[in-house]
Order: sequence, then C-alpha cells, then structure tokens
Amino acid sequence: MTKNLRVGFNAYLLSSPDLRGWVRYILNLLAALPAHGVRPVLYSTATLHADHLARLPLDSYEVRISPPMRYLTWENVWLPRQLKADSIDVFHCPMNYGMPMFTNCPRVLTLHDVIDIVYYIRRMSNFNRLKPSSLRTSFTNWVARVRADRIITISEHAKRDIIKHLRVPNKKLTVVYEAADPQFHRVIMPAEIERSRCNYKLAKPYFFYLGGWEERKNLPFFLHCFAAASLADEVLVLGGGKPAQQTRLFELSKTLGIADRVKFLGFVPEADLPSLYAGALAFVYPSKYEGFGLQVCEAMAAGCPVFVANSTSLPEIAGEGGELFSLNERTELADLLRKVATDSIFRKVLVERARLRSQNFSWDRTAKETASVYQNCKRHTD
Repeated sequence: MTKNLRVGFNAYLLSSPDLRGWVRYILNLLAALPAHGVRPVLYSTATLHADHLARLPLDSYEVRISPPMRYLTWENVWLPRQLKADSIDVFHCPMNYGMPMFTNCPRVLTLHDVIDIVYYIRRMSNFNRLKPSSLRTSFTNWVARVRADRIITISEHAKRDIIKHLRVPNKKLTVVYEAADPQFHRVIMPAEIERSRCNYKLAKPYFFYLGGWEERKNLPFFLHCFAAASLADEVLVLGGGKPAQQTRLFELSKTLGIADRVKFLGFVPEADLPSLYAGALAFVYPSKYEGFGLQVCEAMAAGCPVFVANSTSLPEIAGEGGELFSLNERTELADLLRKVATDSIFRKVLVERARLRSQNFSWDRTAKETASVYQNCKRHTD
C-alpha cells in the first residue's frame, strides 16, 4: 500500500471563527485531501476553532499547537523545527503569506490572486505604501512566493496576472480551480425555497447579490442597471455589507427612485444561502476584479441563473453557464434583467446551463489536482 503523503499546513487562520474566503478554501481542501492519499498536519499558534474542525473527517488530520510566542518566531523558528520533527513531506501555505524562510521539506503556496497589488497597493499614495504595515505585508508576500517551490493559483486569469505583475515564472505555477461547498450541489426542494422567502419577507420575484461591498464589487452599477430596467414588480436583494455601506447604497436607491424595491439582508447565515440562490430570478455579479468568483460557482450549483461582468476571471468561471454583460454601459445588464423577469423559457434554459457548468467544479477534483502538485513538488526536490 502506498504511504500517505504527510503535508503540513499553515492553519493559522483556523483559530478564528471567520468562514470567509481563504478559510473556506482551506477547510474544503482539508476535507477532500485524505481521499487522495494525503495526511494533513495542521500547525497554528492557537487552538483551532471547533466549528472548523467539525467540517473535517474524523481522524483524517493531526494538529500541532505551539506554545505562546511572537508570530514571526513561530513561522521562522518553531514551525520549521516542528516540520522536521514530524517528518513532513511537503509544506503547504494555503494563503498568500505565511511561508517560513527555510524548511527541510519542499514548499507549496496557494497564491489566490494579485488583487491587493493590482487593485489596491498601486492606487495608494507613496506615503501609505511606505507605512511599516504596508512594507511588512509586501515583504511577507514576497517571501512566500519566492520561497515556494510550486505555486497554486485559482484561475487562468489569476495566473496571467501573477506572471505579469509579480514576474513569477510560468513553470512554477499551476491552476487549480476552487468549487462551491457540497451543500450547494444538493437538491433544493420548493418548500425550502418558500420557507426562505417567508423568513426574509421576499414576497416578490428578486435578483440576488451576495459578497463584499468594497468599491471593486461595483454595486452602484448594479443599482443603476436595475433602475434602467424599469421592471414593474421585481426587487433587488443584497446580502452582506456593513452599515455605512448599506446607508450609501440606500441613499443612491432613493436618488434612483427604487428605494422601495431594494432590500438589504446584511449577514446571511450559511445554511440559508442555497435556498436564497435557488429562489432568485438570477444572481448578478458586477465586480470589476476577481481572482475566481466563488459566489458564481455557488449560484450555478444551486441552479440559479447567473449574470456576470465580462471582466477578469468571471467569464472563465461562468463559461457557458451564464450570461456576460459589459461594464462600459448599462443597457446589457438592464436588458438581461428584463428578459429573465419576463421570459420563463429563457430562465429555464439558464438554470440548466448553470447546473451543467457547475459539474466542472468540485472539491474532490480540487483535492486530486492539489495532491498531484504535492507529489510533483516532492519528486522534483528529493
């Protein structure tokens, strides 16, 4: 029998209850890897959150918690020593930073995207770029990608940007797609959708958005397009957002004359998401810049029509599963909103396209391809 590959993980983020972005990626990957001959060993500075560990198969992983110490000491002194003591075959840092300078085993980094560099840091003033916190972030990110023997990224678009903006060699990079959580692939019954509509007081047909509300997410554009569609009965439902962000969008909705047709859900519990996607006329993602677009995968898996901006990675992920719209003008999205609201056959076709496309993404496939990166990395560094 082939011996399981012992892969060490920087699990620093799993000590917090937060379940966004990178944490969701780490947990889904850890849950799927044991089926592909990988024994994860999780390293952290603090106790890992019980809710996260409950998502992993029993007895499929090991945990190592260090004594209290400064993070940099943990990363560059304690962690390398522990990796050697545990006979780790490959070390994986599943986030953009957190790679020790030296280890006795090969190193894999997941570099999710270069949004921070392309979209934020380059827009900073020189004063803000030279702040100690900014310099420290830039240095730790540089260390992670330079010290990595192999780098995984999550889309072909992200790979091109990494090569272009960070000058990482193509041969060092492998694209491995993410996927929706398994709960989005299950059958969602009409009664569940109806309960969700009742719980959130969604009596009218609705368009749905879920995600961050920062400037690049481009939500004002969505509101303008919704207003331009001049629909008679439909509403716009927005999940997420901080109070100040909600206030700004509410003021815009009043200016556009649609305040009574925009509903702010705030934080949405994870268990409610599949039925909210499935009950929507369409999920709309107007983002200007994405490394992947996980919500697009979630919506497609739940059988929700998707309309995504023809921008960065979104056309790659949606593929034939959704419709694209330009961010240069508002008529394309407004026309799509009108069509899906009034043409039930069009919506039915979009549902089938979304479900078919969603079959291209699974955490089992992600884990299999990631395990292959580990094996190649170990083979080429032995």
